[in-house]
Amino acid sequence: LFRSTHSILSSLQSYTMPPKFKRVPGAADKDKARLLGLESSEEEEENIFVNSTPDAPHTSARAVKDPKIKQVQTQVSKVIGVMKDNISKVMERGEKLDDLEEKSGELADSATRFRHSSRRLQQKLWWQQCKWKFIIAAIIAIIIIIIIAVIIKISRG
Repeated sequence: LFRSTHSILSSLQSYTMPPKFKRVPGAADKDKARLLGLESSEEEEENIFVNSTPDAPHTSARAVKDPKIKQVQTQVSKVIGVMKDNISKVMERGEKLDDLEEKSGELADSATRFRHSSRRLQQKLWWQQCKWKFIIAAIIAIIIIIIIAVIIKISRG
């Protein structure tokens, strides 16, 4: 597509007009735009990408009769349609990436909160386990003291 459009445009540039119809420098670009039906103001150019449909070729008010130019216009309109689709997909992708970034931030915050709460719970359970070990050790010590006291009483008496 690019090569065929480029070859048509380059052939337009290499074409030499008879001396009577010499082109004014800088007018070639305007002529190309006029021939391709792309003559428009800046506002129209913005609207091409926003409001036109991909299948409808963008033409000027005059109908173009040259089949090569019609073919180029059709190809340009297809490219415009593809570019519009690509732009909309990129914008959707950007929105999805923003959502994903927000969700990943929330997930990171949630992971941090979970880590802190799990550490507190681990410490709480460790102290609780230490308390139970101390209570069991105290009970065993009391039982041993009672047994020793009973044995000493029996041996003296």
